[in-house]
Amino acid sequence: MIKVACVDDSAFLRQVLKDKLEASGKIQVIASLMNGKEAIECARNQKPDIMILDCEMPVMNGLDALRWIMSHAPLPVLMFSAMTREGALETIQALEYGAVDFLLKPSSFSDDFDESIQDLIKKIEFISTKRRLLPSVGFNASLAVSKNLSLDNLRSRKIDLMAMGSSTGGVQAALEIVPKLAANSPPLVWVQHMPEYFTKSFAERLDGLSHMRVCEAMDGQYIQAGNVYLARGGVQMQVVREGLRTKLRVNGKEKVSGFAPSCDVLFSSVAENYGSNALGIILTGMGSDGTKGLIKMHAKDSFVIGQDEATSIVYGMPKTAFESGSVDLQLPINRIAQGMMKVCGVKQE
Repeated sequence: MIKVACVDDSAFLRQVLKDKLEASGKIQVIASLMNGKEAIECARNQKPDIMILDCEMPVMNGLDALRWIMSHAPLPVLMFSAMTREGALETIQALEYGAVDFLLKPSSFSDDFDESIQDLIKKIEFISTKRRLLPSVGFNASLAVSKNLSLDNLRSRKIDLMAMGSSTGGVQAALEIVPKLAANSPPLVWVQHMPEYFTKSFAERLDGLSHMRVCEAMDGQYIQAGNVYLARGGVQMQVVREGLRTKLRVNGKEKVSGFAPSCDVLFSSVAENYGSNALGIILTGMGSDGTKGLIKMHAKDSFVIGQDEATSIVYGMPKTAFESGSVDLQLPINRIAQGMMKVCGVKQE
């Protein structure tokens, strides 16, 4: 049984979560708590396998509790966030502090509530058994390579576009990568599995930390060097050629490979329009989104870098891509920016 602690100031919501989670037969809710102070005591004394933590609570909020927990009694924490701009900002901060992922708190118990609970159960089960707590900056992992490649013998090539995909753990991974990319880098288009509101807040946060300009992608926007375009939550994103220029197509809410935006959709469009002049990057995440698109990119001679298992919070998306043969080089998270810049022939910041 997976031992879970639920922390939320709503007694009703805590009870609903307990009933639904335990009905799965896989989870035991060992603590039902109402504030961050109680969460700290639980992490210290009961040591759950995973904690579901609200942001706004009396006595001590979730962010303050999370910072203590990750410093003194680290364990996988899923933030329980409201679907608001304010909730998005707090969640991005929580992910920076070390939360492995987040859940959207339902505004009401609608028809899709049970579907959300099933997604939550899958997430809890996967993270609790396959979790990877992100190492601190300076992690000295050995390189995991394929095809006899390494950072030392990487050769630069003509890269006109970089395309990146990420999911669970992707916020922490991106914070380790994007700020290290040079201001004169080729443009980067990027899918991170996040809902609306969250992608805009995350783009704004990264923009303030980076040499490249980071924005949430807009439909019809022309891409330019030195810019990072983060796909908007809930909508597919593709690149399309228009003469000598390339613009973004941001439309369509139908899920592909289980997601909107989908890495497969983006990577497939990059393969079609850029071929050997593209660089693909696949980062930590549950599932296999991105693999089909990377297979297409690799078939067109794109170069592909994948995050290694040791530094992935969830080694799902990078693993399936690697096993498909579409990843040229696996690197630990603190080496990926260096690898990207070396392939592009650009001096790293």
